[in-house]
Amino acid sequence: MNSLINEKHNTFFHRNCPGSSRTRVLMDGVVEIAWFCPSGKNTDKFTDFVAFCNLHGNAGDHEKQLQILTEISSVNVVLLPQMDRNDRHATKIQNLFKIKKPLICLFTEDEYTVTEMKKEKFRIGLKDRNQSDVSEELRRTINVCLSKSSSTFELEDVSKHSDFRVDEEDDEDCRRGKEAAQHMMSLLEKKDLTEIKDSFLPHQGKLWHQWSQKNKELHRPRADETEREITEQTELERISKELEAATFGLEHIMREISQIYESCSTVKKNKKDLQFDFTSLPSLAAEMMISGFPLELMDGDAAHVPVIWISAVLDKLIWKLGDQRVFVLSVLGIQSSGKSTMLNTMFGLQFAVSAGRCTRGAFMQLVKLSDEMKTQMNFDYILVVDTEGLRAPELAGRSTRHHDNELATFVEGLGNLTLINIFGENPAEMQDILQIVVQAFLRMKKVRLNPRCVFVHQNVSDVTAGDKNMEGKRRLQEKLDEMTKLAAKEEVCDAECFSDVIRFDVQKDVKYFAQLWEGSPPMAPPNPNYCDNIQELKKSIMSHASKSDGMTLTHLKARVKDLWEALLNERFVFSFRNSLEISAYRKLETKYSKWSWSLRNVMMETENKLHNKIENEAIHRVEDTDLQRDLKKTSEEVKKSMSEFFEKDSDKDTLIQWKTSFEIKIKELQENIVRETKRKLNEILQQRDLKKKINDQRKHHENTLYEKSKDLALELKDKRNDEETLKKEFDLFWEESVKKIIRDTPAIKDIDVMKDVREILSDLYKSVHVDHWKSKDI
Repeated sequence: MNSLINEKHNTFFHRNCPGSSRTRVLMDGVVEIAWFCPSGKNTDKFTDFVAFCNLHGNAGDHEKQLQILTEISSVNVVLLPQMDRNDRHATKIQNLFKIKKPLICLFTEDEYTVTEMKKEKFRIGLKDRNQSDVSEELRRTINVCLSKSSSTFELEDVSKHSDFRVDEEDDEDCRRGKEAAQHMMSLLEKKDLTEIKDSFLPHQGKLWHQWSQKNKELHRPRADETEREITEQTELERISKELEAATFGLEHIMREISQIYESCSTVKKNKKDLQFDFTSLPSLAAEMMISGFPLELMDGDAAHVPVIWISAVLDKLIWKLGDQRVFVLSVLGIQSSGKSTMLNTMFGLQFAVSAGRCTRGAFMQLVKLSDEMKTQMNFDYILVVDTEGLRAPELAGRSTRHHDNELATFVEGLGNLTLINIFGENPAEMQDILQIVVQAFLRMKKVRLNPRCVFVHQNVSDVTAGDKNMEGKRRLQEKLDEMTKLAAKEEVCDAECFSDVIRFDVQKDVKYFAQLWEGSPPMAPPNPNYCDNIQELKKSIMSHASKSDGMTLTHLKARVKDLWEALLNERFVFSFRNSLEISAYRKLETKYSKWSWSLRNVMMETENKLHNKIENEAIHRVEDTDLQRDLKKTSEEVKKSMSEFFEKDSDKDTLIQWKTSFEIKIKELQENIVRETKRKLNEILQQRDLKKKINDQRKHHENTLYEKSKDLALELKDKRNDEETLKKEFDLFWEESVKKIIRDTPAIKDIDVMKDVREILSDLYKSVHVDHWKSKDI
């Protein structure tokens, strides 16, 4: 049977397997089942799914098992010695001949090739025959029988036999769980998959995604984006939404619970129609974590960490378990590089695995240490953090790159040890991400981080090629150190090598894994070398862990909060592909500063020249043409310099992506400085005219007062010795004169500040309509 299913792997345990015996103490009477799954290729041994049931021991001694198997089977295969009619099992063989189902008898003492004794009853001899020939004859005969059979098999039907005990039905917890699952599935039946989330999970819709985006924008200024980039991003987001709508799992239900808790917690009251106290929800999630279920740490659809919810769940964990110490082990890697499979194999977990991006965001799961392991370690649990695959090809774009860089930095910063999973020997994609992680760590100085990483190269064919692997390690070390120096130079830090930022020993922390399968799935068996590699990696992890104190759950809660807040306030570095891109962009910014200064400098000279003409009353109005005439020559020089920079610079291939946006920025800058200079000069003109008008009025009032004072002096010349009278008359004259001046001066109108603000904003931003703005908007 093993050779029928897979010639390279012992699907069923038998007497000749290592560690087996002939006595069948445990296996006698046991029925095992294994499925053959076709791949759809011409080389498949069977074209349909076939379930093989193997009864260990003598079938004649286990009548109940024999009866059930013959009832549910499509084809019966019996291995027989030579027997006579008086044999005690002859009756059972005769009964098998009588039933209508196909029967194949394998005789150990016969040498016959396949022979059809009667309709659908075959005999094959085994004596002195090649096993490969027998297996091929048996396979062809089974295929012939199956092609004529219409019977199908469902494992659930086996439990309907009266003598079977089904633990799911006997156990009360299993029964209640099954009923609840069936009730939940009944709610989802006959519903379009893309509509299920909208109807059952209303807190995860468009509004939630908008809130998450706005929350980040509060902390980060929005980067300049061209219209083309925005259009492309919109299309990618539409595709992403279609992909997201087609998935529905337990994590979405738990995410909805977290949203309900956070909303209720924010307003400090229970949600309408909620039939239980919202404060009990974190306790439910904590129980699930203790039971071995993963909990979503970062919402992969909205790229948001629900800090209030995570903190509440960790508080409940502390209340139930105590403030235990945990060692945080995280994993990062490109999509479909085998991260979840590696963790599942290593710790017996059940993270989702499939082709493409199956994990979304980040999930954490508790693994309890055995009492024996606790004596060797300084912590009680390992907290395993699994992440979604980075650089998904179907969602490539700036926002996805930003999300991947952000996720990588969060997970790397959270873990005591991070496994950097790479498919094959080329770490180029992960190096780009690690450059961003290093630069983000250098920028986020407030969060004290001391992470460590181990590189795991998956699917390396020749893992024993020591010289080749040593050369690969040397190149990896050089590349990591080079990118760290570049990032440190950009951030003005003194880091000299990669291990100054993230602890890493190239001799001990680079692992090479054989491929997971021996052959092509679905019927390929696991590769024993892969299992050995997993065991070696696990020993290495535990060796690192034994030297670490991990962190308490209270510390973990604070780390999640601090790290997320630091990420919210860091946008610049996450928008780039790697440190080289950051360096190129900053070089471009330096050039832009020079270009903008040359334009501003010319405009300042023009402004000073026109200012002097205004003072000398040589001009009475400033027009746009007056300013643009002097700016034209410098503008042409800037355009030429920009063109040469983007075409000839050593980083021109990287810089080209920003060419259009910076051309637009220069154009807008020119328009702004012309508009601003015109406004300032026209204000000077207004001030000059107003000053002249005030001077004319002042002279007029001075002359009037002078003439009146002469007349008053003539009137009082006879009283020149009477100081008191002179003072009294002069004060009266002065008071009346001042009153007249005030009376002749126009009254100051009420100042409308908002009207002035609108006029200034309208002048500065002519393309924006501000008439409808209210004071609270401004």
